[in-house]
Amino acid sequence: MSALARSLVAAALLVAAVPALAAKKPLGAGERIDLNRAGVTELMRLPGVGEKRAQAIVAARGKQPFRKPEDVLVVKGIGPAWLAKVRANVAVGAAPAAAPVPARR
Repeated sequence: MSALARSLVAAALLVAAVPALAAKKPLGAGERIDLNRAGVTELMRLPGVGEKRAQAIVAARGKQPFRKPEDVLVVKGIGPAWLAKVRANVAVGAAPAAAPVPARR
């Protein structure tokens, strides 16, 4: 493989990794993430939450929006110890309203 090809492969890998690295921006003091409204990238900012776990949180709230922080314990891989660690950084607000369905004419 030529040096140019190796450089292009390395650049492509770096570009692919940038969103995951940016997602791990540490939470500020008192910053809270709403478990019902946050996207995958925002959820990944929580300690111990990678892309798969963030996707699982989004899928679980899609079935049933969280009413209290403890409701996130239904997600596989999330336990009471994790919740105790991040409780100060999570909130559970109202679930986003579904987009209105246009009336038929």
